[in-house]
Amino acid sequence: MEITADFDGGNVIVDNVKGPSASLRIRPDSNAPFFQWFYFRAEGVAGEKRQFAIGNAAHASYPGAWPRYRVLASADHINWQRLPTNYVNGVLTFTHERAPETASYAFFVPYPETRRRALLTVATGTQGVERRSIGRSVQDRSLDMLVFGEETGGERIWVIARQHAGEPMAEWAAEGLVRRLLDQDDEVATELKARTTISVIPNANPDGSALGNLRANADGVDLNRDWKEAASASPEVAAIKRAVEHDGVDYFIDLHGDETRPYIWVVPSAVHLDPVAARKALHFVLELARLQPELQPPPVGIEGEDAAKAGMSVNFIATTFGCPAWTLELPFPEVPGFSDSLLADGCMRFGRSCIEALNVVIGSGK
Repeated sequence: MEITADFDGGNVIVDNVKGPSASLRIRPDSNAPFFQWFYFRAEGVAGEKRQFAIGNAAHASYPGAWPRYRVLASADHINWQRLPTNYVNGVLTFTHERAPETASYAFFVPYPETRRRALLTVATGTQGVERRSIGRSVQDRSLDMLVFGEETGGERIWVIARQHAGEPMAEWAAEGLVRRLLDQDDEVATELKARTTISVIPNANPDGSALGNLRANADGVDLNRDWKEAASASPEVAAIKRAVEHDGVDYFIDLHGDETRPYIWVVPSAVHLDPVAARKALHFVLELARLQPELQPPPVGIEGEDAAKAGMSVNFIATTFGCPAWTLELPFPEVPGFSDSLLADGCMRFGRSCIEALNVVIGSGK
């Protein structure tokens, strides 16, 4: 069996391969200690039983994720299935019965750069959509943004995704949101675009996602902890902050993935908003919960750290602009009772739900 991770988003270190069995480790982020994301390809004899062991799982950023987690595999990068997975004595092991000749294995369904490029190309050719490059990453990749409804001059909605590179569910959700906005026959999206201007950054960390990182950019900076300073250390956050400050913001969504909690949840704001903004913030969450039964209340004690000083985007936005700002967390593990409702298609469905919930909140004027 031959194993490689030398491709877009790949991450694994091969310690040993013996027949259809392999001992592996997850590589830490570029210039940072974070690690949990893995993605690799194995080629061997079709029909064989393959066994893998990740030896450094106990030292991952979120080891509490492993006991309820099952690895994903695919032969075509379209259909993904969960594999029998165990976490014993600090080692994550998984088995692929009757494996195809070539199969890919990942922490979650990867979101490839080629798909992002295709989506941006479709958007560029759509009337009423503007594509902008608002800055460059550490490794000189473009930070692309799509703008919908610019001519309306209404309230401004911002949606950013994948500040944490190894959370591809965020970009799947962003694609679902973008595709609904691109649909000229979608009445809800049309209403929202008539009322507002929507700016969407599908990938805020293009270097990190290309490098196979979990959280950091190419310089090892956790972008969603880099918003508290006036001059951010990362060019990615600095570019987004400049664009937001230039255009203004009335609603802000930051899409993420959660390693340990098997449900959708909204990070509670650490900033006290005025009564009108606070009502809008709650209204949006209630609408999302109506549309997405996988959404549950936030975990108890999630604000254990000093959230107001944590450097998260939503705290900076809410403090600076006094507007509703939400971090939306989609799960890596399965949601009990919903099987795998939140793989790629389910995450895109969630993005569509965000459009509907925003339209209700903004349309109500409350």
